[in-house]
Amino acid sequence: MEMARVSHRVGIAGEIGEIYRAMHEPAGLDGWWSTRSEGTPEIGRVLDLHFSDVVTLSFRIEALEENTRIRLHCVSGPGPWRDCRLEFSFEQDAGQVWVRLEHENAAASEEDFLYFSTKWTCYLLSLRDFIETGRGRPYPNDVKIHLGD
Repeated sequence: MEMARVSHRVGIAGEIGEIYRAMHEPAGLDGWWSTRSEGTPEIGRVLDLHFSDVVTLSFRIEALEENTRIRLHCVSGPGPWRDCRLEFSFEQDAGQVWVRLEHENAAASEEDFLYFSTKWTCYLLSLRDFIETGRGRPYPNDVKIHLGD
């Protein structure tokens, strides 16, 4: 079975260290992705990302390479999230930082990844806005892509 996977890249006008921290520290995650996050941002520890009262996703931190790469493994969450891996990488360029996301999961369906692909675009643009303007669109204020989202 081929692994379901999505990749995205967005350029952000900001400081690479600030972007790196926003991608794995609870205060940063709450600025662009989740309603509330908790946990210790260290390798081997688990971050719990709460999305209002709807769902909690728990990610074990597998890699933290300062200003270069973060790898997370979902150890608790609903079906298509469970056992997924997220990898964020960062590359400084003239005037911006390229943030790349790789999201993969062998157990998720192509249909699941149609949703993930569109929704990650919304959240990565929320990250960009959070860094560039100080105001992102974390859940439940995120861009909705279908009824019930």
